[in-house]
Amino acid sequence: MRKIGVVAKVFRYPVSSLGGEAPASIAVSKDGVLSDRRFALFDPQTGRPAAPEQEPRWRPALLLEASAGPDGLPQISFPDGRVFGALSEELGDHLRAHFGFAAALGVHDVFAEEVPAQMARIAPRYAVSPLHLLTTASLAKLGTLGGLSSPDPRRFRPTVLIETDDGIEGFEENRWVGQAVRIGEHRITVTEATRRCGMTLAAQPGLAEDANVLRAIMRHNARHLGVYGRLGEEIAGPVTISPGDAVYAES
Repeated sequence: MRKIGVVAKVFRYPVSSLGGEAPASIAVSKDGVLSDRRFALFDPQTGRPAAPEQEPRWRPALLLEASAGPDGLPQISFPDGRVFGALSEELGDHLRAHFGFAAALGVHDVFAEEVPAQMARIAPRYAVSPLHLLTTASLAKLGTLGGLSSPDPRRFRPTVLIETDDGIEGFEENRWVGQAVRIGEHRITVTEATRRCGMTLAAQPGLAEDANVLRAIMRHNARHLGVYGRLGEEIAGPVTISPGDAVYAES
């Protein structure tokens, strides 16, 4: 296999659409990253989960951040620095104040058995891929072609950010689709390129809104950036992925 680089950072996003955290390592199973996208905000009147890329009223979700609490439930951080746990009685009021309408936190029904019974159950909007891989080579290429200054990986919500070796340039991950990469000792099957939506251009903490981000991806890489993957069929899991793990590709 061809050496690509090393894992620079790993991420998890306890609440779908909210900013996440960069832990020391992530545990990955067939179902995905532990504590990743198990929860989501939703409209308690309709039961519909938040969709910032489709409904502008949900865009403020990108200004919130979530982390995994010691009990496995998420904690939500607001722009004013306040932090509330998933079961806090104050969370609903602060979500209403933040969005300007009633919003609540629920657990995706496929993970309902993992949380207290009083948490609302909601249906996920889409099937979450176990892993989302993104390289610094792709970020650099996007910046050059789009006239962007160092696109921040937080815009793209990867689970694994790969620091590519010298000499590797361009949209490197495109070459991996339908093949395999190895991260540390673990074989990852790359299933498809990651199609990008309006969330990439939206404002986030420390990042201003920038329509050129999505425009550049559409013009120069058919709306794709990064790839999705899953553990190889031979791996029972869970496995651990950490910064510093070497990354190799078949192609």
